[in-house]
Amino acid sequence: MNDFLEAIKSDLLDRRLRPLLALVGVALLGAIAFAAFGGGSGPSSPAAPASPVPAAAEASGVTIHEANTQTRQPVAETTNGVAQQIGGRTRDPFAAVPGVRTAAPSGGSGASGSSSGKASKTGTSGAKTEPNTKSGATQAPSTGNEKPSQEAKKPAKRQTVYSVTAKFGPTAAGTPPASAVLTPYEDLKRQQPLPSATQPLVVFRGVTAGGKSATFTLVGEAILRGEGACQPDASQCLAIDLKPGQFEELEYVPPGGTAIVYQLQVVKIDASKASAAAARVAFGEQSEAGARFLRAAGLAALPGFRYSHDKGVLVFTHHTSLATRARVAVWGASF
Repeated sequence: MNDFLEAIKSDLLDRRLRPLLALVGVALLGAIAFAAFGGGSGPSSPAAPASPVPAAAEASGVTIHEANTQTRQPVAETTNGVAQQIGGRTRDPFAAVPGVRTAAPSGGSGASGSSSGKASKTGTSGAKTEPNTKSGATQAPSTGNEKPSQEAKKPAKRQTVYSVTAKFGPTAAGTPPASAVLTPYEDLKRQQPLPSATQPLVVFRGVTAGGKSATFTLVGEAILRGEGACQPDASQCLAIDLKPGQFEELEYVPPGGTAIVYQLQVVKIDASKASAAAARVAFGEQSEAGARFLRAAGLAALPGFRYSHDKGVLVFTHHTSLATRARVAVWGASF
């Protein structure tokens, strides 16, 4: 026996067999290296789905059962599965590992349904929650202090708009107002001249606060008789105020001619409600022809008054007495 081993040793150490011996050694080392590192460093096959942790499985309604150890079959964990497996048949890497069974959905019956119901109550932390049965989300309790997303808008305050109806025309001196045949003028505009833009004798300037009276600027020289109140005062009567139902006679005496008497009556002053937008339009309306005439004659200013564009009325700038009434007033056309 020793002679046989010695013979083999001498053959292996022979120079002619050394290359072959080196080749066999390299092949043996390569096989050992491949067996040790080839399976881990080679192309990896898709791993089977990892088993969920018990807590997550219980929360989602999935139950994992361990396979019977006596019936478990050995499986290969490499792609080719022949040279490196310990024993048993090859396995499809995409198939689930034996012993893992997915339970029915949480809505099903049986042990898995009761397990999922328990998980929904306790959760992973053991805290009890009350899920919303419709949306699945937990609804926060109402505090009672919620404010509406948008407050109801209050309707815009309506404003008062006044409309004046007057009569004006020539008549005999001393004619009662009811008997005088005059031309009616409805819904007068501010700065509107009467009887016309070509023959302006009076110009309507607006109504006083509360629609109590209508104010007219006097043009030229005239003798006044009637129920009107002079503005700014009796000694300087530049305009007259007339309340509804009142009248005033204006007697004009042209140089070298016959006196002509005109009568001015305020029939009524109507008040109506309008929206803020409609009121702004009404307050801004005026007769452009009358405005040009007043500027040209130097009568644009109205002493004792200012016009309020916010309310559409004439506002007193200083106290004047409406009870003072001019019976006779004479003034020039220029002021």
